[in-house]
Amino acid sequence: MHQTKEVIRLETQYWTLVDIPKQEKQETVPAFVLRACAIMEKTQKSGEGVKTSAKLAEEAQDKHKRIERLENMTTSQIDAENTQMTNDLYRLLKKYSGLRNLIRVLKTDYMNSKLYPMFPRYTMLKDMIKDIMLHPDYMEVCHEVDA
Repeated sequence: MHQTKEVIRLETQYWTLVDIPKQEKQETVPAFVLRACAIMEKTQKSGEGVKTSAKLAEEAQDKHKRIERLENMTTSQIDAENTQMTNDLYRLLKKYSGLRNLIRVLKTDYMNSKLYPMFPRYTMLKDMIKDIMLHPDYMEVCHEVDA
């Protein structure tokens, strides 16, 4: 039960969570991924503080490595890698959105359970945890972690 309370607290106080929009019906996967990336980038930039010289040097070195690697690749290799990265990011966005929705539902149910006396509430909390643990969105992420 303590874990449920902790997840709710983290969701409301600690995490800087990004609200990923839903994919439009006519929107292609690459277009959706680019739109989501723009939103994440905007959120990240607004949350950044002052960068140290070491951090700036590290970012410059990483950028230089990426440029060198790309210069040694053919156009078809770059295109294939881009497609793979777009597909991977799309899957991650879907998982992230699914988990965010689960946490929102858990938060609502948890807050509503506070109206009940201790014994019925205990059963309600157990059911909430069981429902989350058996939810396909949660199980998919847990399966990947275990693998």
